[in-house]
Amino acid sequence: MLGLLVSCADPRGRSGPCTADCTADVHAPGILDLASENFHGRVLARLDWGFPLCASCHGGDFSGGTSGVSCLGCHRDGPTACTTCHGAGPTTRAHPVHAAPGAAFAAVTCGECHVVPARWDDDGHILHDGVAITTPAKVVFGARAALTAGVADRAGPPSWDGATCRNVYCHGDALRAGGLATEPRWDAPAVAGCTGCHGDPPANHVRSDCASCHARPAELHIDGIVQIGTGCDGCHGSANSPAPPMDLAGNLYTSALGVGAHQAHLQGGARLAAPVPCATCHLVPASIDAPGHIDTPAPAEVTLSLGWDRDTRTCASSYCHGDARPDWTSRGQVSCGSCHGVPPPGAPHTPAMTLTSCASCHPGTVDAAGTILITNGVSEHINGHVDLR
Repeated sequence: MLGLLVSCADPRGRSGPCTADCTADVHAPGILDLASENFHGRVLARLDWGFPLCASCHGGDFSGGTSGVSCLGCHRDGPTACTTCHGAGPTTRAHPVHAAPGAAFAAVTCGECHVVPARWDDDGHILHDGVAITTPAKVVFGARAALTAGVADRAGPPSWDGATCRNVYCHGDALRAGGLATEPRWDAPAVAGCTGCHGDPPANHVRSDCASCHARPAELHIDGIVQIGTGCDGCHGSANSPAPPMDLAGNLYTSALGVGAHQAHLQGGARLAAPVPCATCHLVPASIDAPGHIDTPAPAEVTLSLGWDRDTRTCASSYCHGDARPDWTSRGQVSCGSCHGVPPPGAPHTPAMTLTSCASCHPGTVDAAGTILITNGVSEHINGHVDLR
């Protein structure tokens, strides 16, 4: 071994390219034999990764130098490049699973679990104080592992004991989510499906149809942000309105129970009353995870005083419709005369009255042509008070 070190440590030139395994007058036999203890990679490690020594013969860019032998034939990016040792990435244990982008998450970069050196000879990479490091690569978690989502219950900082990750956001250990493998061993097979990190559904959810609320690209999964759009429309409605369509099942037509007359009420399209806000019929949550919202089974609860009957799709005691019970999923059932007569029965109304007569007594509600007045989204019609001159 001493003779090998002396011979390798003594820079020299050559009169021509290296031949016959480069052993004639420079290297010991086996310099290119992967099975040999004299294979150049092993020799280099024993010399504390002395790349400058190699460069003294093969050139600073390892393209040949005075030896006339280029290292780039085998090491395309150069002997000191990341790819020379790691290739496209390490293939041991769970490295490939983390590094490969898939349908469930974006690829995890090296910096999420290790300090990535700017140069091969940065202290702590393969050298420490100029001496080769022989211990396994050190795990230093990046920002993702320490993320804490809004529903988190983190017990401590992310940690690695040489085999197992704990309190790591990426695997759900920092969430109250009911995953089956939230503290995975690095050498264990990955748990297939979503249930490794969180339940199906998560522990604080009732519904399991994830795509209804989280229909977002895979690269946004496991990024520390609960991806539910920019508001209510992340689960229902659209960018123009929080009310269906679309409903929670993806339906777009009024014939679907989840869609029905939502927009007719919210927009006041029939011009019979001011638009009806969501809170008239539903408890509007202050936040996505407010009690009574996503933690209760579908369908959404309807204000009891309306007498909503899901089987008949009608409201039995809604003041808004009088004695009428229009079908929630049918159109064209509501007009002047469908909630009360034209004119309504009883004094001071008379049978001879028409819609144009209404303004005589209700000028704040209807104009002389019999059209309901709605100004800046406000109307005195169907507001709980009888408007009389």
